[in-house]
Amino acid sequence: MKKIRRRHQEPEEFQMAPMIDMVFLLLVFFMTVASVAQSQRQVELDLPESQESKIPEDASGRGILSIDAEGRYYIGDQPHTLEEIKAAISERIRRDPELQIQVRADRQTEYAAVQKLLRTAAESGAYEIIYATYEAR
Repeated sequence: MKKIRRRHQEPEEFQMAPMIDMVFLLLVFFMTVASVAQSQRQVELDLPESQESKIPEDASGRGILSIDAEGRYYIGDQPHTLEEIKAAISERIRRDPELQIQVRADRQTEYAAVQKLLRTAAESGAYEIIYATYEAR
């Protein structure tokens, strides 16, 4: 049997440009995801349970307000006064009239604190209020 001799072939060059493009796109993706995740952080609360609680299919377009057991108010995970919350809600509603406000209150929170937050939301133009609860088992 006759063997075919191959001439010495130079190795093919590895194209670096597509690899650099992929690394850049991955970097942009992870930076974007990290900033969105940071903006959606919430205060840890012990929410009440409800028989009517349902997991939403689409949670976008919501402003999240929280009240801890001591009656402190939060937008996301940042503490705010009621006046600051009123200004923030007014600004968000001006930009997005379909904004829904999700109120998260610890089960130990006094109702007076919740009532103040609801009144503040109504005064700033928010009429679509969603109460966050755990699904009862």
